[in-house]
Amino acid sequence: MAAAAVALTAAGCSSSGSPAAASSSAAPSSAAPSSAAPSSAAPSSSAPAAAAAGGTTAVTAIETEFHIALSKKSFSPGTYKFTAVDKGHLQHNLVIDGPGVNMAKTAGLLSPGQSASVTVTLRKGNYDIFCGVPGHKAEGMNVNITVS
Repeated sequence: MAAAAVALTAAGCSSSGSPAAASSSAAPSSAAPSSAAPSSAAPSSSAPAAAAAGGTTAVTAIETEFHIALSKKSFSPGTYKFTAVDKGHLQHNLVIDGPGVNMAKTAGLLSPGQSASVTVTLRKGNYDIFCGVPGHKAEGMNVNITVS
């Protein structure tokens, strides 16, 4: 839990909602490609390589009205950096809730075209990943994952 809190603080998650906080958390993702996976081109094999290289697996969450599409379908315990990308026409955010993760979310609201990240440590159990804008979860912006 403390590691998740530290990761959230480092990711710029706060109530300020400033674009600077959101954009600064996206910069470290450019370091994910490394020499640990030089010949890995398939998305399914690059996620484990990213985890091995930096200890964190990158997951993209594409948000539109009213749907969230995750780049990864299966999850095992570990640290994940979820990058929410607002490809819709309304503002969105990304919230993650489950065992050891208490409503972790991206900083502020994302406007169309913006992205922001939140890093969490997932353990075995069920997690709810959703848009926290009032009404959006009920409209379908909700994904349930099982970490096993």
